[in-house]
Amino acid sequence: LASVRGTATSGHVQSNAGHVRNSSRRNRTFRNANNGRDENRHGRGGRGGRGYFDRGDNNNNERHGLLTNEALREGASSLALHEKKRRLEVRLMELRDQLEERGWKDDEIEKEINHEREKHKREEERREQQLIQQQQRQQQQQELQQQQQIEVEREDGEIKL
Repeated sequence: LASVRGTATSGHVQSNAGHVRNSSRRNRTFRNANNGRDENRHGRGGRGGRGYFDRGDNNNNERHGLLTNEALREGASSLALHEKKRRLEVRLMELRDQLEERGWKDDEIEKEINHEREKHKREEERREQQLIQQQQRQQQQQELQQQQQIEVEREDGEIKL
């Protein structure tokens, strides 16, 4: 405004204390991802220019600890787990509604809901055990193949000598 006339204000300017600058958010994110360490970081006046990360390195994620493959995997698995739990609770709430509409008593409904929850928990544990066993079998097969490959290479080396 060129003038405060007609604005019903005194003209006093205040700063917005609720505004969070992008650089502050970026710094906080970086420190959180690196357990509070500020190493390998180019701040003001450093060779980073406007940004804070070394743009010459194509592998910034691995170097700085932001969004490493392991972190992405953990994040994705935790999100998937949360989604599974959410879907289960939605199914249980729908079951609760159906049982209430049928006129079941509250204690009977609770027993049925707990039974369904335990049943789902057992099924998940069984699936996890199957997955672990499958992974172990795959790992054993890979180790066996590697050993066979080494033996073949040794035999080839002995024949050439």
